[in-house]
Amino acid sequence: MASYNARVQWQHSDEDDFTKGRYSRAHTWSFDGGAELAASSSPHIVPLPFSDENAVDPEEAFVASLSSCHMLFLLHFAAKAGYIVQSYEDNACGKMA
Repeated sequence: MASYNARVQWQHSDEDDFTKGRYSRAHTWSFDGGAELAASSSPHIVPLPFSDENAVDPEEAFVASLSSCHMLFLLHFAAKAGYIVQSYEDNACGKMA
């Protein structure tokens, strides 16, 4: 069985009013291969300036991971069936109610 790891880092700022919910949700995701991503809550959920609209939010990451799994599944089965896939694109969309 494989093990997968991610490091999530957040830091309190002196400007934060933490107990009143006035703090940045910006943080960093780090992965074992050395990749780092700026992450934050979605500005649709936590308004600016307490979110970072340029960062990846967990909801976007979830949609991207599902889309990526779907692509890898398709590529694997296409290759095993003898097909050559030249490219793949998925404009995935997730809706949270």
